[in-house]
Amino acid sequence: MFNMKNFAQFLVGKRREKNITQGQLADMVGVSHQAVSKWERGESMPEISKLSDLSSALNVSTEDILTAMHTESSVPEAKAENKDHEYYALPDKTLVGDVCALAPFLSKEALTTAITEIAIAKGSGIAKILFKYADEDILREVALLVFAADTDKGRLDLVPYLPQEEITKLILNRYSSGGIGSMLPLLPFSKDFEVVDMIFKSIVSKDGNWNALKPVVSDLMPEVVVSNGIDYAVKHGIGCFGTWWGVLGYENIAKIFIGYCRHFDHSFRAWSDIAPHLGRADKRLILEELDKMKADGYNFNFEVNPLQLRVLPADIRDRLLKYGMYPDEKIDVKQHLNPFFVPNNFSEFEEYIQELESKIEELESRIDDLEDRLEDIE
Repeated sequence: MFNMKNFAQFLVGKRREKNITQGQLADMVGVSHQAVSKWERGESMPEISKLSDLSSALNVSTEDILTAMHTESSVPEAKAENKDHEYYALPDKTLVGDVCALAPFLSKEALTTAITEIAIAKGSGIAKILFKYADEDILREVALLVFAADTDKGRLDLVPYLPQEEITKLILNRYSSGGIGSMLPLLPFSKDFEVVDMIFKSIVSKDGNWNALKPVVSDLMPEVVVSNGIDYAVKHGIGCFGTWWGVLGYENIAKIFIGYCRHFDHSFRAWSDIAPHLGRADKRLILEELDKMKADGYNFNFEVNPLQLRVLPADIRDRLLKYGMYPDEKIDVKQHLNPFFVPNNFSEFEEYIQELESKIEELESRIDDLEDRLEDIE
């Protein structure tokens, strides 16, 4: 069985004994610099056809190479000691392959320095290869040092390790300076409801819509999304989320629906508004909310349009009827149907309603497709 980590340590050691770089070794073996880098990071192995060239380049036998590839450990126990001195002796401490080979044997201080230097020079996307060797204390220190350096390289991979107060400070500083584009990627990492909610409301108030938030809204605090979603739906109608269903998520949509209905005191206007969209929501949460309302003594005893009642999914409709909602017998159902259709019995009426529901869903699907195409064109 291959042991890539063991082979990586073997390869790095032999290359350094020959005093050659990864690029020089790559030229001698006839592979790319990236290939050698992957070998030394323990991410891949050389092809069998390259073992002879590798043997010549490193002045070792192919048997030694194969042994390093397969044995549990070809590194003598004495070499498993602290290697800080080797790290500090590196001529270029931003070469990830060289640092990665030493990382398991570095002290916390040296590893902190190593990750910090690479993150500042090349960005956290490169430095994160080393994260697996560090604990949270090290990564928190690295994050603070890198952000303090104010490098123009990417730092997003380090944001989760920043203290919350530092994340809040970054968000507010960037927002106040008008850097919406650089602030938005930070927003999902904040757990400060007041700050995220304030910025959410400010952006929507300024733009009149949620479009600027679409790239990050699915990762924001659910409480913020739901609270603002209810307000926005009450103001603009549930249909305003026509292109957002897949972004908001089933749970958030259910909670927005619940809040929307609660705002209108669970009038049937509210229930009929959300009825065509209930397939987008987590109905389990809606049913749980109805059960909680009943347990809390909410009065469901009011009349509704019987035709509209049939538009609701059976489980929600049955729960509402069970808790006291009842059809308004004064409404003539036939007046709301196709004038050429008169049901002979309840079963026929149910089939007709199901057919209408199917057509509504089909139309909604077409509208969603058209809206997606329009977004692509824009």
